[in-house]
Amino acid sequence: MTVFLGKLTHEVSVHDADMALSPAQTERIVSLVLARLEERAREARRNQEATAIHRQASKPTRTGC
Repeated sequence: MTVFLGKLTHEVSVHDADMALSPAQTERIVSLVLARLEERAREARRNQEATAIHRQASKPTRTGC
């Protein structure tokens, strides 16, 4: 069975026919893996943005008078 995970493709083989997953179970696993990969990518982007050195200072804020 070929499983597509976004940009990844993986070939899955089952040796014991009694252990095979249903298409619905396989789809659920694929959905969970994709969600976890997206979560990790978002976290990596947030971490990178939080630790990035910016070349330009932000605009001064107006305070009071």
